[in-house]
Amino acid sequence: MADNEKIWFEEILFPQRSLGKTGFRILMTIIFVLSAAIGIMFYTLGAWPVTGFFGLDALLIYWAFQIHYEHGKASEIIKLTGEKLTITRIDHKGKRQEFEYNSYWVNVSMVRPPNVPKNIGETYIQARSHGKGTFFGTYLTQEKRIELMMSLKQALTECKQYRPA
Repeated sequence: MADNEKIWFEEILFPQRSLGKTGFRILMTIIFVLSAAIGIMFYTLGAWPVTGFFGLDALLIYWAFQIHYEHGKASEIIKLTGEKLTITRIDHKGKRQEFEYNSYWVNVSMVRPPNVPKNIGETYIQARSHGKGTFFGTYLTQEKRIELMMSLKQALTECKQYRPA
């Protein structure tokens, strides 16, 4: 492997999903049972049109979770080699976007994007070079973003200072 092909840093990021498949099944079972029980109660009281709305609510919750899990298939790959920093963004449909920066000139820092209000206080990682920039790791927590940025900055420093024997 040539020195410029050496991988100095590589990280694959995925959106966090806090509810696994088993938890999802349990939650949906509880929602469907409660909706059915309350719907039957209203039906027996003579308010039968309400029953359909309880079923519709349960289906809408299920549909929202399915969309949420579908978007969880997105990922970002951050890879630093001797010559370039590559940020590959793959959306939930599999569409890829690649951003490449020369590893010597790229600057990685925490920045507040222009569309985020100042009072929120969130900052995001941005790779920037020669007038173009890319935000990445946006679905990480603030602490994880800082940790990722520090690790990447350290790898960039080591990469820039490396002199082959």
